[in-house]
Amino acid sequence: MTAKIQRREGLKSWMAAQAATRSSTSPHTISRIQAFASAPGPNTSSYTLLQVDTRSGVTGYGECRSLSRADVQALDQLVGRPAYAYEALTPLAPLPARGGLNMALLDIVGKTTNAPVYRVLGGPTRFKARAIARLAGTTDSELQQDLQRQSGLGIRAFLIPVDKPPAPNQGSHFVKTHVQRMKALKIAAPQADFAFEATDQLSSGDASSLAAALEPMRPLWFDEPCPVTNLETIRKIADETVVPLGFGRTIAEPSTFQDLLREGLIDLVRPDLQIYGISGVCRIASMAETYYTAVAPWHEAGPISTAAALHAAASMPNFFILQIPKAGVGSSVIREGFFELPKGPGLGVHVDIKDWERNRIA
Repeated sequence: MTAKIQRREGLKSWMAAQAATRSSTSPHTISRIQAFASAPGPNTSSYTLLQVDTRSGVTGYGECRSLSRADVQALDQLVGRPAYAYEALTPLAPLPARGGLNMALLDIVGKTTNAPVYRVLGGPTRFKARAIARLAGTTDSELQQDLQRQSGLGIRAFLIPVDKPPAPNQGSHFVKTHVQRMKALKIAAPQADFAFEATDQLSSGDASSLAAALEPMRPLWFDEPCPVTNLETIRKIADETVVPLGFGRTIAEPSTFQDLLREGLIDLVRPDLQIYGISGVCRIASMAETYYTAVAPWHEAGPISTAAALHAAASMPNFFILQIPKAGVGSSVIREGFFELPKGPGLGVHVDIKDWERNRIA
């Protein structure tokens, strides 16, 4: 019995050695991973650019949450691994880096196969993706001015920000203010569609009262009306209105989406590209599809994440809409309310790394 166990363990060791040898001799093994911090700005959130180099000279790029030096050093364990094993390598990275690493590895796979990422993932389910932009401003006048500006850029759907109340349970005045706001914006742009964005800052009472008052105007959805901490709180809102509810920006575990879907409390799933990456978002979309629920991925990073979101959107049958980040569309093109899909192999985004050198995370 002991000899049999020894032979078995020896076989395992030999197979592991052979796998390591194949990985180390593959031309597309990872040779280096570098990270660069984004430059702070009034219209941008902090994020990290990942650059993954391979022995073959192919480089992939991704964007993720802000990384520490320890996070970057932990990525060194992936050097020598095959870049095409994006599903196996993503879980090995530090949690804040996983979304960006997934983008970068898929970028490499697309470039080595000379195909866009959405073709690597099985081919497009669509050839354009609907766009929505957040209106900027603190007064109704400023919001209407921004509406006119963004309408001129070809955008046809807008998120209306909900004012953060000074205290919970504000009552009729709070509701009336936002109902009048939406009425004025609909008059200014009668052909546009609108959704409300609350960024999880309302009580369940304020959220349900506002959603009920907005029903006659048929908003696309009510985004993040309250924190995702108590399903019964969300159930109160869902039971008192037919306005679709969207959640996902603060959800870091796919199982939370499963709970919301199983309980019938979510109408629009909004996973963060920087947390889940392209393939992670597509897996969540597949889960949502079994509940006949649409997906609207989002992020607050740069043009690489926007391109990644478009590749994900092209790969999922239940995609609904893509929010334009604060930084803008980058090189992406919007026509008549729709993004065009990226062209070229991989993510289809050119990166001038010289612009990032000064912000390298050592």
